[in-house]
Amino acid sequence: MTEEIQIINEIEKAVYLCEKIYTHEEIINILKTENDFEKQICLLKLEKLLSYDEAELLVYQLTGHHGLIREAAALKINEFITADRYILYFLTDYSQNSLLKAVNDINPNICRLICAALKPLFQNNDKEKKEFLNILYNRFHQIFEELETLKRSNRYTKKLFNLYWCLEALAMLNPEIDSRLESVLSTTANIREYTIREKTAMVLASLKTSSIELDKIKNKLKNDENFYVKRYSKAF
Repeated sequence: MTEEIQIINEIEKAVYLCEKIYTHEEIINILKTENDFEKQICLLKLEKLLSYDEAELLVYQLTGHHGLIREAAALKINEFITADRYILYFLTDYSQNSLLKAVNDINPNICRLICAALKPLFQNNDKEKKEFLNILYNRFHQIFEELETLKRSNRYTKKLFNLYWCLEALAMLNPEIDSRLESVLSTTANIREYTIREKTAMVLASLKTSSIELDKIKNKLKNDENFYVKRYSKAF
């Protein structure tokens, strides 16, 4: 009975907080606390950002916190970036590094939300886009090294999950063709798991131009045995 009462109390508290009207200042102050219960609700109630500091406080919730907090933060970051007028707030070094960490979150909803935000974030910000690509390519090579070490352990599957979402992020960025891009896609096109080859084909299909090396990778994937890989190859 005690457990049932506790559940009822938590539900009543949640309803109260959802109906409560917060000022913007109150929301910001709660985001600075460790009260995850109220913080999650306040994240969803956050309607504007007034400074770089407030944007960084929001981004801070994206890593190293409870899953519900991270997902709520990812949702709001996606909303603010796609609203356009807040984009500049998310172009700092701190935000870029945190966004890349979120691309490799264990929660696919967070990965998906952040990847979707990358395209509008960097669409008209070439300098910051190049900086983000630098850390993304470094992350690719780190994952490749870890995969080589882990082989078929349980952590190997986790690293494939990371690789999958890094490729998704790469597709959103429409990167310039250079040796780094060719090296990454040449590696991922030869990975046994079809989901990685599928994402490789997705990246290739998103590119506006090509190269001799990329054409070789495209020809390989056009003849892939997996349907999901070949469906993207129809675009190139």
